Amino acid sequence: MKKGKIIFFGIAIVIVVVLAVWAGIEIAGMTGGSNANAASPYSAVYLTTGDVYFGKLSWFPSPHMSDVWYITRNQGQNGQTQLGLAPMKSIFWGPIGNISLNAQDIVFSTRLLNSSQVVQAIENPSSLQQGNGAGAPTSANGVMQPATPSASSTTGK
Repeated sequence: MKKGKIIFFGIAIVIVVVLAVWAGIEIAGMTGGSNANAASPYSAVYLTTGDVYFGKLSWFPSPHMSDVWYITRNQGQNGQTQLGLAPMKSIFWGPIGNISLNAQDIVFSTRLLNSSQVVQAIENPSSLQQGNGAGAPTSANGVMQPATPSASSTTGK
């Protein structure tokens, strides 16, 4: 009987240590947000269709994203295609801003750094609306435009 108690307490101690390590990793990840070179909670997902989505990516039980943003393309006055960002929930048909993904359609995914312009735009869209140099103003339809026309495309997708 004594041997069973020792095993039980040994297992309990191992579980407590594992939980403490896990909690430490989670807390360190949360405070890593102040480091510009740390990974943000946001990812970019590139699909076989050529679409790129930005948001919080989860893989269990199947790939899905929350707080989803997508790339918009607008024709600029100089004829160049300008790229911007818009939240998925701003689409006229009113999605909630979450998407489920088909794992077979994902070409690649990557976590974004806190210093990424995409992450900064997602976390602080009002800074882009004010045109403070971190980005350009938001258009009347709520689409964030880049500060410079450097993001241009010659393929009119």
